Amino acid sequence: MKIAECKVQSAGRGQRAVVHHRRAGRLSFHFALCTLYLALVLGVYLLTGFFVVRGNETAVVRRFGAIVKNANGEVRLWPSGWHYDCPWPFATVDRINLNEIRTLKIGDLEQDAPATNNFLRNVDPARQAQFLSGDKNILNVQISVSYRVSESHVGEFLFAAVSPERRLRTLAESVLADAMLLSGVDFAHTLGRNELRERMTADLQRLAREQRLGLTVDDVTIANVSPPLRVKAEFIDVMNARADKETAINQARAYSEQREAEGRGVARRTIDSAEVFRQQSVEAAKAEAESFSKLIAQLRSEEQSGRRPYAEARQLAMRRKYLDTLEEVLRKVAAKVVLDSGQAVDLTILREQQSSGK
Repeated sequence: MKIAECKVQSAGRGQRAVVHHRRAGRLSFHFALCTLYLALVLGVYLLTGFFVVRGNETAVVRRFGAIVKNANGEVRLWPSGWHYDCPWPFATVDRINLNEIRTLKIGDLEQDAPATNNFLRNVDPARQAQFLSGDKNILNVQISVSYRVSESHVGEFLFAAVSPERRLRTLAESVLADAMLLSGVDFAHTLGRNELRERMTADLQRLAREQRLGLTVDDVTIANVSPPLRVKAEFIDVMNARADKETAINQARAYSEQREAEGRGVARRTIDSAEVFRQQSVEAAKAEAESFSKLIAQLRSEEQSGRRPYAEARQLAMRRKYLDTLEEVLRKVAAKVVLDSGQAVDLTILREQQSSGK
């Protein structure tokens, strides 16, 4: 009996050892499985530190809530590609497209109310851009602001302002209102659009820098400037009258310029004719003087050669000159009377011939 009891006790101990061994194996398997699972979870969690920046974007990383900066203290910009940093939530990635040109539209055009349907509706008064000009006129103004995120002030765009676009809209409306108050209706509507656009662009750029919006304003475009619909017809009449005025002024200016050009042409021709006459007179006087000088030289030469004395030669020359002059004068006289110089002359005969000639 004792031997049988010992055998039973030995068999029980063996079974308990096998059970214990099996339990230990199961525990080690579960521990290994949990360790593998935790390792996989940890690996997947660590993989959340990888992030991708697309080709048209730039990334800014916030690590433990603070912006990652370069050695010189500027915000570090991560270029396109694969990158790794601390996993979430220890690091947060903000992606920004610095090359995107964004457009901010201010003001909606006023439209006529439809007569039969509701396809076209009036613009909401809160969205209408009606501004008061410097000469107390109301104008509907619509502008477009082109802007982009500044590469050197990305931190200000992300963290200095709650809503940079909303603040930029408020600043643009304020700049537009100030510009309209400093301008008259004629200047804002037609004459000074370019100057008004340049002024608004410069003011909005300055205010965006002062407010630290992190935005760069490239341009402000005036899309439309029009009067309210209630006075549109009268405004068109005024514009037509102004156009007629400008047309009349331009025509008068063109006529004035034409007459002035014609006057300058006549004056130029008169001056040229006078210059030609002067040259001809001078040349004729020079020719007569030269002829007279040659005559004097000829008289001197005859005196020196002994042909005739100077006084006689001079008298002959003067007589010839007298006859030439008389011939030239008589050629122009209509009636000629030949008289004997030794008799008295009755001058009344000249008056009778003149009256009969008439």
